[in-house]
Amino acid sequence: MTIRFIAVFFVLTFFALAASAQDHLVHTPWKLEGAYERIENIRKGEVQLAFFLDGKPFKDKASIDLELVRHEFNFGVSMTQASSLSGKAQSIYRNRVKELFNFVTLGFYWAARDEKNDLTGYNRMMRRKVEWAVANDIKIKGHPLLWHESLPKWVVDFKDPVALEKIIFKRMQDLLLDYPEIQYWDVYNEAIAPFKNHVTPSGVTRWITYKGGIYPAMLELYAFANKTAPNKIYTNNHYHPTDPEFLKLNEYFIDQNVGYQAIGMQAHMQTHANVFDEQELWDLVSTFTPLGKDIQFTEVTVTSSKLFNNWKDHGVFLEERKAARKKGEKMSLPSLQQKEVYQSDYIKDFYTLLFSHPSVSSITMWNLTDSNAWRGHAAGILDNDLKPKKAFFTLKELIKDTWSTKLTTEFNANEGLAFFGFYGKYKGTVSVGDKVYNISFNHKKGSADTIEVRISE
Repeated sequence: MTIRFIAVFFVLTFFALAASAQDHLVHTPWKLEGAYERIENIRKGEVQLAFFLDGKPFKDKASIDLELVRHEFNFGVSMTQASSLSGKAQSIYRNRVKELFNFVTLGFYWAARDEKNDLTGYNRMMRRKVEWAVANDIKIKGHPLLWHESLPKWVVDFKDPVALEKIIFKRMQDLLLDYPEIQYWDVYNEAIAPFKNHVTPSGVTRWITYKGGIYPAMLELYAFANKTAPNKIYTNNHYHPTDPEFLKLNEYFIDQNVGYQAIGMQAHMQTHANVFDEQELWDLVSTFTPLGKDIQFTEVTVTSSKLFNNWKDHGVFLEERKAARKKGEKMSLPSLQQKEVYQSDYIKDFYTLLFSHPSVSSITMWNLTDSNAWRGHAAGILDNDLKPKKAFFTLKELIKDTWSTKLTTEFNANEGLAFFGFYGKYKGTVSVGDKVYNISFNHKKGSADTIEVRISE
């Protein structure tokens, strides 16, 4: 009995340890209680279409073939990786972006857009990106107007905060006015972090100190942005949204009537400690909901490579990777087959829960591909060769099929047509007899119950 007991004990202990060691290898499906009902209630609505041909109401029977082509909700991806791609690889990358997403983040880091250098090539590259997005009906976010990291060396070394303030505001003005197509901006990235231990002191942090600290400095930045380019969607974004200081800063913004529209939350889940479970994610969003702002998930990473236990363990890897890169060597974590299944399953639940929350207006994946992914993780939904991983197809099925509206039916044009569908931009055709007309319209939440669809011969 004793030997058998010991044997059973060791077997149970082994499996318990194995389960612990394989944490986040197999995704336990979330309960998602009420999520599907919430999606029906908040992401869809009924609308009445009234058709006019050459300014006059239709009187004939007609048929319609209609499809949602762009969600009102922003399903996004950062295109900060795109600069490392060229030729056929860049073409494949862009095609995958427009196949799935309606929203892109473009990086305007100061270290890359350094006005002390010739900006001709940089400006040409960014202009092409903006024009490509506009041509493909993709909304754009600029990231960021100011940050205490990714700075040119001369800004790091800058000692005169009075002189730097003029440079900062000139930089912000140039970005806002040179790219009028960009409707969304992160104003100051990670505003509660400038004086964290991991941040290198710089001209930017010295300017914040000169202004009296983070809070008064942020007030000036947002006031300048709104004066320069009103009617934009400005976001207060942070990498650690569960930090109580982030909630306090947003509450301060509300009290001071700061002109901003969205609270940005990052979710880089590269360690076990940083992976949100269902309740944590819901509670996080719900904590900020009473502030009455849109909530954007601005940078999301769900990796298919191994996870580190915590930031300390992760930091060791990052230092090793940094040393390797200085030698011209690549050091990236491989994508694991079992983890690709986990990545796909987790993304499905993560997106479903957030899409079902009425305060959330966007979700942006930070890396589309594993190639040159941030911090060397297999963080993309495309592999190193730009081939889709399981998560790509899972997300596409959600956005393009499960959360889409398609309609083919006959109707009496004199009576119009009512339908219940997801909010967004629709395109299709109306056929009357042997004539076919192209139509498009926006079905927006909170807009008029009747949409006039006007076509001409």
